[in-house]
Amino acid sequence: MDFIAIDIETANQWRDSICSIGLVKVVDGEIQDTLFTYINPEQPFDEYHTHHHGLTAENVQHAPTFKEFYPTLCQWLNNQFVVAHYVKYDENVIQESCESIQQLPPYCQYGCTLELAQKACPELPNFKLASVASKLSIPLTLENAEIIARIVLELGKTKNITHVKSLFDINMTVIQNAKQTSNEPFFKGKTIVFTGGLHGMTRTTAAQKVRQAGGIFSNVISKQTDYLVISRNSIERSETGHKSSKFQKAEQLISMGHSIQLIHEELFIKKLK
Repeated sequence: MDFIAIDIETANQWRDSICSIGLVKVVDGEIQDTLFTYINPEQPFDEYHTHHHGLTAENVQHAPTFKEFYPTLCQWLNNQFVVAHYVKYDENVIQESCESIQQLPPYCQYGCTLELAQKACPELPNFKLASVASKLSIPLTLENAEIIARIVLELGKTKNITHVKSLFDINMTVIQNAKQTSNEPFFKGKTIVFTGGLHGMTRTTAAQKVRQAGGIFSNVISKQTDYLVISRNSIERSETGHKSSKFQKAEQLISMGHSIQLIHEELFIKKLK
């Protein structure tokens, strides 16, 4: 099993504010190399992110900038299968950070240990990195990137899978089949939050439909949120860098391991039927 595990922290809500990167190289199922570095984001740190990862401007004042570290990142990631915990966030952080220095992102495939854990260990109360690691008896004293690497290796052993892409593909097939064969209402028992105005439906009507489907309507994003329904307008605004506060809060909670799913309003309407 060959792959690269990565863990990225940012200084603030902007995705091009990387302040640390951890990397672990796995070859033939064994950890071959590790790298951890602070990155000077040349941006201010906010209290929310500092509280999450403990890093401050003082930690990174002598560290390389992302532009300086970029060649090393490419050496590690190009043509590799890269694994992170909530990989959508890490992938977007890399993408926007590369755009900020007018460089192409590394060419690689991605896998998500959060999604993998949701399928392999559905009994867990949450899917934070620490919770998954504890379930698999992985020491929490390790760097996050090494914890991620060991999660993949442990789950590969339990399924007797030696190719990393096969591990993620098999789990994806299982969850898709489960969704297709389930007779339960999609939103039953789930907490739903909306951001932006829905097309052809008022917020009040949407809330009523959620309740009729056995779901729970809320106006506040929290750890208990199951789905954030994102309107067409909110999607368009996010593409220009103007995300709603609910959108940003959901992404922050997801990056910390909470299993909030972001769904487009069209999928929401489809699942109501």
